[in-house]
Amino acid sequence: MRKNTKLAITVFSLVLALGLILAFGKTGLAENSCPSNTQVGTNSATLVGEVTDTGGDSNLEVWFEYGKTYLVYETPHQSFHGTGIFCAEITGLDPCTTYNYRAVAKNSGGTSYGQTKSFTTQCLPSVDLKANDYDGSIEVSYGQTVTLSWKAKNAQTCEASGDWSGTKPTSGSEKVQLQEVKTYTFTLTCTNGNQKGEDTVVVKVKPNPPVVITKPAVVTY
Repeated sequence: MRKNTKLAITVFSLVLALGLILAFGKTGLAENSCPSNTQVGTNSATLVGEVTDTGGDSNLEVWFEYGKTYLVYETPHQSFHGTGIFCAEITGLDPCTTYNYRAVAKNSGGTSYGQTKSFTTQCLPSVDLKANDYDGSIEVSYGQTVTLSWKAKNAQTCEASGDWSGTKPTSGSEKVQLQEVKTYTFTLTCTNGNQKGEDTVVVKVKPNPPVVITKPAVVTY
């Protein structure tokens, strides 16, 4: 009875192990958990490497080296078996910055390094909004026309708010006549995906002196 129990446990263990290999692949991760190529965001990236030859020892250790100029950082080392794709996510990167990286694999025969490659993180959108070619706050007289001009970078769409509204192109100009004595606020928000940049100009309209005339005298009898 005990022999049959041990045999049943052994068979079950083999079936379970085979099922795990089929379900999770060679890396111990789901086969679709790694993209086919390195993916880059604004502040993070998923680095991708591939073991194409085990060198005769399939028990491997893999990781990545990376840095802005020199490869001064390492991702955590991962256990890896056989050939195939592996990946690691890195975070805390600076936007609009070029990084170098390479894949590394090690077995009992030594350490191998992949070719050093580079990527540039996505740039945050930005916009420069001016009133009469000035940033910030300006003062004009009642009834004057103000020219708003702007230019956005790394943006797909722009929306106006405050004392103007509507969807705007990523660069352009618009004339606005100010018919009230007050402080106007013009804001432009430009976006790229879930990232955004914003700029605001303030225009203070001051009143003009009153207009007065002296009426001519009329002699009456």
